[in-house]
Amino acid sequence: MKLQENRQKIDAINKEMIRLFEERLSIVVDIAKYKEEHQMKIHDVQREQEILASAVQVLENPELADYAKEFMNEVIRISKEYEKNHVHQHIFLIGMPGAGKTTIGKALAQALGLEFFDVDTEIQERTGKSIQNIIIHDGEEEFHQLELNVIQDLVSKKNASVIATGGGTVLCDATAELMRESGYVVLIQRDVKQILDDLDMEIRPLLKESIEYIFRLYEERQPIYERVSHIKIENISNVADVVQAVISALPNASL
Repeated sequence: MKLQENRQKIDAINKEMIRLFEERLSIVVDIAKYKEEHQMKIHDVQREQEILASAVQVLENPELADYAKEFMNEVIRISKEYEKNHVHQHIFLIGMPGAGKTTIGKALAQALGLEFFDVDTEIQERTGKSIQNIIIHDGEEEFHQLELNVIQDLVSKKNASVIATGGGTVLCDATAELMRESGYVVLIQRDVKQILDDLDMEIRPLLKESIEYIFRLYEERQPIYERVSHIKIENISNVADVVQAVISALPNASL
């Protein structure tokens, strides 16, 4: 085997792969912008499955099927991340109750010219029940399913929007994955002591038990918030400054 000769062949293949990958990304963005203009859903799971199946079919060596799927899955993942930088996406605000998600979300939506939705409000309007009532009588699992259903519906609306989630929305893996797949997840971070100072216990019944409970809740959820979020914004100033910080952190906010 001529080592140098084979290395040169690999180098040539790599160059061609990069050229084709660059061309692919350009086409992906063109398609995404077309879908955005025509209010079509950006991500198509069925199409992704077709791509994976097609990749396997063209293999001459069937033993490479799993490797081909892994390779194309990574190509699809990178393409979707690149796509986010070139088309408008849903913006999901996560964080502790009292972090300011709804207030900031409304101002952010206005600044970007997008619709605003509050998941808790959507649930209450659809069920005719309060959040406290749902959790007490139907259970937290049912409540998380309602959160997932609402976010699925909002995402299927196709138009980009700002969506304020509940403090525990990220606890459902399916919902967390859906949010990350459908746009940017922004963690609104606020010092728990400030939350305690401002929190109206009458409208946040889940946090009424004790100050210790709130601190424990913060410690339990913070690692999940960190893991699920794409962007972390400190809410330590006025609403206008926080909104500007979010806009500056979003790669495609100026589109």
